[in-house]
Amino acid sequence: MISMKIFDIEGKPGAKVFEYIDMFEYPHGTKEQLPICIIQGIEDGPTFLLSGNIHGDELHGLVTLQEIIQELDANKLKGTVIIVPTLNPAGLLTLTRSPFYIGKTDPNRLWPDPKPKKKPKLKYDDAYDEILDEENYPNVQEVFYSKFAEIFEHVDYYIDLHCHAIRSFPFSYLDRVYYDEEKEGEKEKAEQLFEKTSSFVKAFGLTIILENAPKIYFKENLHRSTTGSFVNKYRKPGFTVELGASGIVDANIIAAAKQGVFNVLKWAKMIEGEVKPITGITVIKDELWREIDIRSPKSGFFIPLVKIGRIIDQNTPIIEIRDVFGNVKETIISPAYGILLAVWDDIRCYTNRLIGTYLVKNTVDVVIPWEYEKKEEKKEETS
Repeated sequence: MISMKIFDIEGKPGAKVFEYIDMFEYPHGTKEQLPICIIQGIEDGPTFLLSGNIHGDELHGLVTLQEIIQELDANKLKGTVIIVPTLNPAGLLTLTRSPFYIGKTDPNRLWPDPKPKKKPKLKYDDAYDEILDEENYPNVQEVFYSKFAEIFEHVDYYIDLHCHAIRSFPFSYLDRVYYDEEKEGEKEKAEQLFEKTSSFVKAFGLTIILENAPKIYFKENLHRSTTGSFVNKYRKPGFTVELGASGIVDANIIAAAKQGVFNVLKWAKMIEGEVKPITGITVIKDELWREIDIRSPKSGFFIPLVKIGRIIDQNTPIIEIRDVFGNVKETIISPAYGILLAVWDDIRCYTNRLIGTYLVKNTVDVVIPWEYEKKEEKKEETS
């Protein structure tokens, strides 16, 4: 059996290897290091990558992976499991979403870009165009993530663990799969990838929510998230798990996440046993959902009127906007049959402020060409 090697770290069959990878050097000479654990079985099998805490205040993934490391038996494993408990060590130390050295830049938007780029034809060229283009100068985190992503070539499956909101229930994000419509057979391959990824996500066992539809997906650079990049650039099954609140650790959520990880390892035939349903938290399986925003029409204080995770009918009152005395200024009703997924923990609101998210049935294609915009038909010129 060939040992798994990542950078200069080598796995050992039947063992757990604990090491650190140098990410970059700080101005004062010390190095930021990424912790990594390689658990290699004694038989050949798939390679799984599990990571968490890319946002430093999101702790459920970190603790889940700690427990997976301790409980997974290398001698009963077929293949290799690579675990990165935190993809953002500096953010973990300060419990901040982004590390201090990249400011407010989201570290989960810095992975290799899978989307084909079209360079515009310019009427005027500037000798300094390349120097002035920020895209030519990635920050240190982006440089490291691009280097780390080289291991994606050797990984068969990937799960990245996140947190969503205090008032939300755990779920899995499933990325739509994009393809080049000018290449023969690409759509069929994309459909096969989506089906395999869907089976993978279903095995985990949480409620499944499709990532944003194309316009917002690309506007928010979600194609450069960990699993967005993995699925659409490396063309392999991967997905993101959202595990409730940031900044806290809930035992029921940890238990559910662990069950989900062991479920997919069983699904991939890497460990023995049957996939088990997740209990102890809300799981809704009757639809493929998509997420939409809920915004406040007025300033005030917003109070939920329905339970998070409960299916409700269209035109049901779901949130009240109240003034400081408790008088109702506005009642927000459900836009469609669906589910209140989350409301934010701060009840203060201002006009047009995002205060929560709602799930509706998905109606947008799940396999989509990169050039998803509708092309206008050329009108025939008449003499």
